[in-house]
Amino acid sequence: MEEENAIKMKQGSYVSGIIGAIIGGLIATIPWILAYVYGGMMLSILATLIAAGEFYGYKLLKGRVNKVLPAILMILALVIVTVATLIIIPAALINKEGINVNSSNLQRLYENKEFAAAIMKDYVISVVFTILGASIVTSNIKKQLQNNDGENNEIKLDLSNTEETMKIKKANIELLKPIFTKYDAISKEKAMIKEEVLAEIENQDANQSFNYLKSLGIIKKYKGKYYYSEENESKQTKVKKMQPWQKVFLVIIMILFVITLIASLLDNSEKANKLYQDEKVSFEVSGDWNQGDSEYETEWNFFKYINTVPVLNSENTISEYDYSSYPAGINVYYDKVNTETLKSIEDVKANVQAGLESSENKPDSQDMEISKTKENYDLLKVRLVYKNYPTEILYYYYILGGDKLLCITSYSFNLDDEQDIEKETDKLVNTFKWL
Repeated sequence: MEEENAIKMKQGSYVSGIIGAIIGGLIATIPWILAYVYGGMMLSILATLIAAGEFYGYKLLKGRVNKVLPAILMILALVIVTVATLIIIPAALINKEGINVNSSNLQRLYENKEFAAAIMKDYVISVVFTILGASIVTSNIKKQLQNNDGENNEIKLDLSNTEETMKIKKANIELLKPIFTKYDAISKEKAMIKEEVLAEIENQDANQSFNYLKSLGIIKKYKGKYYYSEENESKQTKVKKMQPWQKVFLVIIMILFVITLIASLLDNSEKANKLYQDEKVSFEVSGDWNQGDSEYETEWNFFKYINTVPVLNSENTISEYDYSSYPAGINVYYDKVNTETLKSIEDVKANVQAGLESSENKPDSQDMEISKTKENYDLLKVRLVYKNYPTEILYYYYILGGDKLLCITSYSFNLDDEQDIEKETDKLVNTFKWL
């Protein structure tokens, strides 16, 4: 019989099993990704689902079941979570913001030091959650393999941990029962104070063991002292079932999670990009930006309140000098230029620098950077900050296309808006095309 079991345990293929585990793990990681991208949270219980998905995928494709299986599942869980956290989730975040997902944009995202630090911090937490969650599955499989409870494809996941609970109970009884027996404290009349019991044991976990057996009713309290109940020791420790109120609470939590997910999806749909174009240019702007009036045919204006709110005067109009009530704005404008004086983006940069040097209102700080857009256009990005009243954060984006120069201006009189307007304008720039 043992030989037959041994033969059965060797049946199957590591290759097919690993492929199945990867597929199952990736499917099971979808809730993890959705919770992070749209809920902004990581749930350790979802890490257990990943390992469980791997196990069922492994079995479905007839993977070989033996003592190596738990290690395979743990390693694959860590690999899958690594890929999900460092690649899939950033890609999903980019897509959520309406930016095309490609290696170039992913690289740019990681070039943002704040994002890189945040995602690495979340990755460390993800690894911890994965190890804890996957351990529940792998330890269950180990027990069945050690006890020879399961043959190939007959091993099942039982996460109740009843056997583990019994082992813990037995270990704590073996530690403390001899003390109570020694002093005959197995009845109310011979009850001992807690300190007397703990003084007999050098084990530093004795207090924890005492409280554990007390919670099971094996150690009972009587008039400020404690005695050992052999009657309760013999009772079978049962896994507590969920109370009705706990089930209701769990359902409410799940409903709230679903509502949050749906709300995030709806909010994302409202922010879907809107296309703007004429016969010369094409670009996209997030839908939550409002379009304003434009003075020229080759100009588009957009505005949005981010960290400010409109403050109206007695005439129900925004005060001309109350900059705190102004929304953030984005202006897109292009015009023909002299190709003899502006032959390259470097020429544009030289002109901008000359203009800033001759200006009476000089910014408190300024930065210029030449790079490429997604469509491989040369891009000059200028950042200006004015700290004196009125404070202002100002960005200029220049794209030269033959005899035409595009200028995108994004600005806000609230410096707290900087991150938002920069992100929105970067997105716009990467959708821009000369037609």
